[in-house]
Amino acid sequence: MTCAEYQEALPYIIDSGGDKEHQAHLAGCSVCSDLVADLKYIADQAKLLVPMEEPPKRVWNGIQRSLEREGLVSRSAGNRGRLLKFRRAGTWMISL
Repeated sequence: MTCAEYQEALPYIIDSGGDKEHQAHLAGCSVCSDLVADLKYIADQAKLLVPMEEPPKRVWNGIQRSLEREGLVSRSAGNRGRLLKFRRAGTWMISL
C-alpha cells in the first residue's frame, strides 16, 4: 500500500484503524503514522474548544457592508438579503 492509497482511505479508517493492510502500512510508515497522530491530536483539542456565542446581528451587518464596499461580495436579489455570493479568484461560492 502506498501513502497516497492510505491517505485516500484515511477519512474512513481514522476511527476504526482500518484493515490489516492499513495497519501494516501505518506501522511501517512514519509519514502516515505522524499524520494520523497529528489528526488525532487536532480532533482531541477541538473537543476542548468552548462554543462561541453568536455575535450580534450588527457585527454581521458591518462585515457584510465592508465586504460589499470592497467588491468581494454582492447581495443576491430575491432572497431578502440572506444569500451572499462570494467571488474569490474567479470562483463563485454561495453562502446561506
